[in-house]
Amino acid sequence: MTGFLEETPVSWRIDAERSEYHFESEGIGSLRILAEPQEVPSGIGSVRLMVMVADGTTSLLELRLEDEDGNPALGLSSEAGGQAMLDIDHDNDGSLHFTGVIEAGLMAYPSYHAGFMR
Repeated sequence: MTGFLEETPVSWRIDAERSEYHFESEGIGSLRILAEPQEVPSGIGSVRLMVMVADGTTSLLELRLEDEDGNPALGLSSEAGGQAMLDIDHDNDGSLHFTGVIEAGLMAYPSYHAGFMR
């Protein structure tokens, strides 16, 4: 996954072993993705996101950037929200392919959460 955090280029590698998807039927399902940092600013670690799919439309439910120790650092802003515009293709062999764009407003987690949420 590549993109920008503010104006800084960033990239993460999707961890297929720790990510999952479930489709109840064609066009209805969910994706939970964990990606490990490749090129990120100091202090930023993994990214976790959850996307719901209904009738071919994708909705971003969760987006969380963790610090280097795995604590929540930035999360989806309830005010700004986010959107996921993804093309998703899942094969009978169990593989999943997706491309698209995720845009989100992020906010810092309150400092008292550090160390308590994982």
